[in-house]
Amino acid sequence: MKRIFIAFALLLICLSAAGAELWYIGNTADSFTRRIEKIDALMMKDDFTKASKLCGEVSSDWDKTASFLDTLLIHDYIDSIGINLSQMKTHIDSCCPDMYFAGSAGAKKGLASIKGSEYPKFDNIF
Repeated sequence: MKRIFIAFALLLICLSAAGAELWYIGNTADSFTRRIEKIDALMMKDDFTKASKLCGEVSSDWDKTASFLDTLLIHDYIDSIGINLSQMKTHIDSCCPDMYFAGSAGAKKGLASIKGSEYPKFDNIF
């Protein structure tokens, strides 16, 4: 009987850890997506200085967060999001909005892919 309780406790620990990971990754992806959309709004208003400053902050925060996400996930999207954020800042500084929005779309697509790949769907399990 003791083995059943131990097995049940371990199952609960595993489910709790998986739920916490899903919650963290989802919230992190949503947070960065919202911040990129704020930069998009600044770019639409042609406010390059504020957009550049905010993009630099987002890129710096991503560098800190990406190292932890690399321990949880094995995705090429993590690296490509960092590259897109760096390119976005470069395009803002060179006042090239068309290229900025291409990088922004790529970063948002990568964030959505990271979030979607963690959901417990049949495709993600097998």
